[in-house]
Order: sequence, then structure tokens, then C-alpha cells
Amino acid sequence: MRKSFILFGLICFVITLAEPVLSQTQNRPSSWGVKISSKNLDNLYRVSDDLYRSEQPNKEAFVELKSMGIQSVLNLRTTEKDDDLIVNLGIKAYIVPMDAGSFTDKEIIEALKVIANAPKPMLVHCRHGADRTGVVVAMYRIIFQGWTKEDALIELLNGGYGFHSNFKNIPEYIKNVNVDNIKSEIKK
Repeated sequence: MRKSFILFGLICFVITLAEPVLSQTQNRPSSWGVKISSKNLDNLYRVSDDLYRSEQPNKEAFVELKSMGIQSVLNLRTTEKDDDLIVNLGIKAYIVPMDAGSFTDKEIIEALKVIANAPKPMLVHCRHGADRTGVVVAMYRIIFQGWTKEDALIELLNGGYGFHSNFKNIPEYIKNVNVDNIKSEIKK
């Protein structure tokens, strides 16, 4: 067991070194998020037909997102709300405040419940669209799309979304999360 964790860690380290190359080439796995060209967002990706991810949108970005068909938005920030930015746009706002350095299963479960039940397509975002958004999208991949923890973690670290490596708790969370417990709690 310990050897497999060491091997996994070594593989993640090597892949992390290759991140600048992987995220900028055409050899990106087709299952990973697809970069969407945007006038107002630098980190906008389509995760699936139902889910998009980005950094904090401004008013103009929300107008653009509405024109793309976005019906709802999940904000993971602890200090900012989207309500004033989406007034009169017909986008439904949800908020699950999370701290990238100390989030809980409860917050992940709440975010995944929102994703499961909100009008689609929807956008999930935090400040940069990298860390809090990254862990929620990784868990979406694992819980709703049947990805392995390893595949979700590799996309999070190497997908070009801007993951900040100082949040060591995020990869650790994904490696150690009790998937069956999360699935069970989402059904409640």
C-alpha cells in the first residue's frame, strides 16, 4: 500500500513538472475541460454539457454567459456574492462559501447537491477558478461521471486551470475522500 502511494506521488510529481507542456498542447485528453474563448473570462472551460467553470465573472462576463445559455451559477467564494451582477439576467444564483485551505465534506456535499439540482447548464466559480472550483469539479468528475480519484486529480493539477500548489490539502482531500460516503450524503 505504501509503495503504491509513493509511486502515485512520484507520478503526480512528474506530471506536475510537465504541466506547462501538457496544458498548452493539442494532446490534451478529450475528456478534460474544453477551453472556451471569451471576451470577459480568461479561465472559462466547459466541463460537460451541463457544467462550466471559471474565475469570478464581472457584469459583462455574466451577460456573455447568459448569451451562451448559462441558467445558474454556483459561487464558492466566502466574501463576494453574484446577486448584483446577475440582476435581470434570469440566472439563478447559488452560494456555497468555501475556504480553499480548509473546506469540509459538508461543503463539498452541499456544492455537489447544488450541481445535481440546479437549472442547467450552470457555471461554478471562485476567485481564480482554480482551487475551490478545482476540487468541486474534481469531485463532480468522481461522483457524477465515474472518474477515478487519480484521473480527477491529474486533470486538476495539469488541466491548465491555474491550480495553486500551496493548497496541498486539495490533492490530499481527493486522494483520501470517502467516495461512498459522499454519494450517500448527496442522496439524502
